[in-house]
Amino acid sequence: MKSSGFVFIRLSLYLLAGILLGFSINVDLRWSLVITTICLLLFFIAYYRSAKLLFPDIFFGIATFLLIASVGFTAVQLRQPENISSHYTNFKIEARQILKAEVSEELKPNQYNSRYIIEAISLQNKDEYQQVSGKILLSIRRNLNEAESLKPGDILLLPFIPEFVKSPANPFMFSYREYLKGLKIHRQVQLTPSQVEVLSFNRSLHSYSRSFRNNLIGNVRNYNFSKDELAVFQALILGQRSDLNDKLYKDYAAAGAVHILAISGLHIGILLLMLNWLLKPLKRSKAGKWLSLLLCIVLLWGFAVLTGLQPSVVRAVTMFSLLAVGLNLKRKTGAFNSLALSFFFMLLIDPYYILQVGFQLSYLAVFSILLIQPKVYQLVNIDNKVFDYFWKLSSVSIAAQIGVLPLSIYYFHQFPGLFLLTNLFILPFLGVLLISGILVLILAYVGWLPDFLVWLFNKLLSVMNWVVTEIASIKPFVFSNIDLSIFQTIALYLLLAGIMMIWKKLNYRNLIAFAIGIIILQLSFIADKFSNPSAEIVIMHRYKESLITFKNNKNLVVATSTSEAPELIDYIRERKIKKLEKTQLEDFYMTPQGLLYIQSDSITFPEMEIHPEILLLRNSPKVNFDRLLLNAQPKQIIADGSNYPYMIRKWKATARHKKIPFHATAEKGAYMMR
Repeated sequence: MKSSGFVFIRLSLYLLAGILLGFSINVDLRWSLVITTICLLLFFIAYYRSAKLLFPDIFFGIATFLLIASVGFTAVQLRQPENISSHYTNFKIEARQILKAEVSEELKPNQYNSRYIIEAISLQNKDEYQQVSGKILLSIRRNLNEAESLKPGDILLLPFIPEFVKSPANPFMFSYREYLKGLKIHRQVQLTPSQVEVLSFNRSLHSYSRSFRNNLIGNVRNYNFSKDELAVFQALILGQRSDLNDKLYKDYAAAGAVHILAISGLHIGILLLMLNWLLKPLKRSKAGKWLSLLLCIVLLWGFAVLTGLQPSVVRAVTMFSLLAVGLNLKRKTGAFNSLALSFFFMLLIDPYYILQVGFQLSYLAVFSILLIQPKVYQLVNIDNKVFDYFWKLSSVSIAAQIGVLPLSIYYFHQFPGLFLLTNLFILPFLGVLLISGILVLILAYVGWLPDFLVWLFNKLLSVMNWVVTEIASIKPFVFSNIDLSIFQTIALYLLLAGIMMIWKKLNYRNLIAFAIGIIILQLSFIADKFSNPSAEIVIMHRYKESLITFKNNKNLVVATSTSEAPELIDYIRERKIKKLEKTQLEDFYMTPQGLLYIQSDSITFPEMEIHPEILLLRNSPKVNFDRLLLNAQPKQIIADGSNYPYMIRKWKATARHKKIPFHATAEKGAYMMR
């Protein structure tokens, strides 16, 4: 199989390399454009040079790589806030400024706030208006008296008091700030309902689509669906997960079926297969074949509109629309090139897609199915059509799981051992659930939904929830808290590539590639071992509590004022802790930075010849702080999460006046010593 047949795969890899470099290095946009221009000139020189050569050399390939990679690099720089003159982060924010913005997406609310993503339109200061752009996270304090929430398309007026989203307080915790940054959201605004005024409604396709989806959900809620079944219905068909309770979601995750609760490539792929089967009679003629393709694409985009044109659905429909064209060509490389083509252009349009987990997993899963599934399916030859059907579904599930497994473990630190069993129960009927669910939505919208259909669909969802819950209850097969670094993840994919090369053809070159994959994987584990410090002391942040950890190789001693410490889950996993011991807090500890003294009550630190290098304040001690500093003479002051905020502010001002470094864990996160 010649590599020239997979030209878009190679171009996509070149573009991906440039994009990843762009997110790693920030340069002035002018320099980025200069570099791209130079690479373009180099490409033209290489092109005209290769036209005169009988046998093309490596120069043209290098020039192509540099050009496409530089385009990806520049695409990232063009979308950096500092290079967008209208981005709100480039404006000086003054008091009493009013922001005009549009609600673009409604997020799942938390215990205290309703949350939305809004797009900035303009800033008003007195009588002056400035056109601005950029996404902002809007949090509105939940009020039971509020009858209606905001909806996508609403144009708002609100006081603009932007804040940074806080970084995680403790080591290795999930960073919501970085997650939002991947969505191009760089600030948040926290307000009360009375501070937000709905000005008008933007009548666009996107807003109409979202409103239509909300109307569909409202109509379905009028029928006699059970609570959990309705929540899964909304997630499965419309991508609305706000009503899912945590337990049910965790059960789906533990059973390896969480992917069906977020509309993604799986749903669109199954819909495409169902539509191809339904439109099969049209394919008897050449014109009918292309008409069938056109109808499939139109219906897929109709489903995207039905689900509110969510970004993940739009990406999946774009991917499968091009994939459908590739499959229709019936060329060996058509499907791969179509998949790579959609990947290439979607990243070119918005390089930030590559930072989104759903985008990564969707493409990996589909690529793995195209590449691995035929080989897995051929391993077993089954004559019985029924068993062959289930084996074919199993081979699809196995291929997809192989492709996404390293990345899934890296992000979620969990592997559902019974994923195959779950998918055997769910995948054969998922297409039926999707088609019948869409039918239920349409009938509910026009008011013609009969009760027996409500009962039947509710029963199907109930059975699916029961199967998932039962499988999730088999705890020994749910492997949790698995640690995998980014370098180990990359090494695993390189090893997988080597295995596939050997599977395709056993020769010396492929064996070398496989051996290189093994060596890189071993090196990644060695590097991970050396990056893990043998000894470490961490003053963790916990609201209203104190928590100090002492690491010694794979042992961890936790000195705490509380019996529970969920903050330690991520730390224990990342630091490879095998033995955990809890103890009470003491007054003095010896650390790598010197003596640590903990001031936790109102007793003033006694005068002594030995002065602690570090002073830790906890439980808001009512002491004369100036006298305490005079007696202790610390080189570093730390205030943990057990202190009152107003006292932390007073201590911080005093420490600044006396030029003593001050670290508040509520502001700066945990304090680490090695």
